[in-house]
Amino acid sequence: MHKDIFIGDKLIAQVYSLESATKTSFPTPEDVTFQFGVGVNSEDKVYKSHIHKNAKREIETTSEFLYVVDGVMEIDILDEDAKIIEKVELTNNMALLQFFGGHAIRTKAGTKYFELKQGPYKGRDFDKYDVEDGT
Repeated sequence: MHKDIFIGDKLIAQVYSLESATKTSFPTPEDVTFQFGVGVNSEDKVYKSHIHKNAKREIETTSEFLYVVDGVMEIDILDEDAKIIEKVELTNNMALLQFFGGHAIRTKAGTKYFELKQGPYKGRDFDKYDVEDGT
């Protein structure tokens, strides 16, 4: 269902194929700053009502979740020095959760996707810097 991508012993990203999900699971480690879970129910289920508590959390980097609904997205996963760690291709019902570093992204025409990341968003200059990579 998922592939872990490391720099040494540090988890930089995970790639998910939701097509192969057969049970509910949370593949992200408990200590990462962005969590992902996938739910697969074989029968009707009612979840216990709950309220999320106000809980102060401190993060130092931006994690990003990219999900391809339909199409093709090619991603070069970059470390914090802009070195390519791995190249991945996402197609229908696939996702990438990147915890730190950066990426170069190319999409094929007609690709539909969504992305999630922590907020608040304080503008591009606060959040990221460009890498000269020819794209």
